Amino acid sequence: MTVMRHTGRPCLAIAAGALQENDGEDFSKLSNVSLAGAQKAVVMKSGLARGLIQKLAATLAFTLMSVMAKFANGGYSLGEVTLFRAGFALIVIMLWMAIRGDFPRVLATRRWGGHLLRSTIGSCGMFFGFGALRLLSLPSATAFSFATPLLTVALAALILKERVRIYRWAAVVLGLLGVLVMTGVLHAGVGASATSTPLLGAVIALSGATCAAGAAIQTRRLLRTENTSTIIFYFMTLATFASAALLLAGHVWPASLPGAVQMHSQTFLMPSLHDGVVLAMIGVFGGFGQILVTESFRHADASILAPFDYASMLWALVLGYALFGEIATPEILQGAAIVVAAGLFVIWRERRLGLSRALETTTTTNT
Repeated sequence: MTVMRHTGRPCLAIAAGALQENDGEDFSKLSNVSLAGAQKAVVMKSGLARGLIQKLAATLAFTLMSVMAKFANGGYSLGEVTLFRAGFALIVIMLWMAIRGDFPRVLATRRWGGHLLRSTIGSCGMFFGFGALRLLSLPSATAFSFATPLLTVALAALILKERVRIYRWAAVVLGLLGVLVMTGVLHAGVGASATSTPLLGAVIALSGATCAAGAAIQTRRLLRTENTSTIIFYFMTLATFASAALLLAGHVWPASLPGAVQMHSQTFLMPSLHDGVVLAMIGVFGGFGQILVTESFRHADASILAPFDYASMLWALVLGYALFGEIATPEILQGAAIVVAAGLFVIWRERRLGLSRALETTTTTNT
């Protein structure tokens, strides 16, 4: 083969010469490589599309869970709603794990304390979330939940000691300003009543978002040694027992002790057949939502899927209006837009940082 000078495209020139010398033998190999690469690209694209569809379906499932919770608002305590949410979700998830063959592997753990902490925080988050739905419209409660990723960034810096640069801190501050816009405090002024229904609902919703962020931080800790299925199983199991214990305490709490009024409000009321189905569907939709989220991560990176969490606002706007006649106020829409923008910036920034870390790791490994 003739030696060629460097022309800026040496690979193409060498490949052409090699094909001529081998009478087309390598051409078939090159074609096979190209075909394999094309097939792999098609499979990756198909997997990505499947992951995105599953993520969108998960946001719809969680929104339908909230819809069922609003339908069950009449006369049932938050503890009972949480019990049905956790209990029936556990049934759905256990069936899914059994089909996947995760038993008994999923039961193996040495971090009982970590699971107990994560389940306690998560149970409180569910309790506050259902409480917010009783005081706020579906779009409003959904909008306040968007503060969770921003609060997760702040807690990651404070608890996990993660390095958070000025850009992400600025996004967190901007997002919290959006939350203030949603509460209406900036429009109503400092003299707004802290006991008004919308403001009290906002406080409860933000408490739920804070718990969700805390649960996310504890999940990160557990993922160092535990798999996702184990974390989900123990969360739902312990949340079921916790809500059942709350209902039991509501029946036996002495009237002379502090908090008697609040505890006595958390009692179990036998639902009618219709209401029982509605309560059960809270857990069923929640369970399927969790499964779809988990499965979506098998087909696409979390950084790609994360922005699609905000599709839940679209579902909330449509279902809130269609089923309850709820219309999002201008403050909610304006504040939600600010929070979503801040959240998307955090996602974009963390993706950039993740790519930079991966490049640094590859460079270090190869040197």
